Amino acid sequence: MNPGRRSSEAPPPRREGGFTLIEVMLAVLVLAMMMSVVYGVVIATVETSNRLEEITASSEIGPAILSRIREDLEAAFLPREGEYFASADRKGSSGDRDRVDFVSSVLSYGAEREGDEPRFHGITEVGYQVQDSKSEAGVGVLYRREDFFLDPEPLKGGRLIEMYDRVSHFDLQYWDGKAWRPEWSMRAGQNKLPEAVRIELKIRATERGDREIERTFVSIVTLPR
Repeated sequence: MNPGRRSSEAPPPRREGGFTLIEVMLAVLVLAMMMSVVYGVVIATVETSNRLEEITASSEIGPAILSRIREDLEAAFLPREGEYFASADRKGSSGDRDRVDFVSSVLSYGAEREGDEPRFHGITEVGYQVQDSKSEAGVGVLYRREDFFLDPEPLKGGRLIEMYDRVSHFDLQYWDGKAWRPEWSMRAGQNKLPEAVRIELKIRATERGDREIERTFVSIVTLPR
């Protein structure tokens, strides 16, 4: 080849820094696919986490309620002769709506009357009852009644504290030493505390996807003699 002769062929274009349109499009496509996979994993993880939280919440609320009732019942006592422990066997739209009222030596804290200074109390009138829900049919609201002042009517008065608002069944049975009774009343000749109380609680909870589940919790509490 003659070095003095200029070639007629043009040299290939020199590529400067950067990417071609096809390379950019491929990169965007790959990134979109990766983001889609990551997003799917995140959504699945969040849904699983939320479901576990809901199941855990519905699993823990039952034992927490039973623990509170147990603490009150284990401290039940009769301060003197009279009606200081009574129950009512009641039915509701979805199950039992039982009620119990008694005097307990459980330590509590609060004001006896509005405006008074809160303080600790060694004797408290305590009760549990379920009232039909006003916002949802088929369930009831479980209340704990407390009255810091032991008055001539220990089964009345005080204030109601909501414990759970989706109770479908609250059944109480009382052991007299020979058999379980559906009710207990001093006026019926049962002038002592029952030896034990059996509590059956059913609550409802809603999982994601509006799937409703019902959980049952049972406990037997031995009372002081």
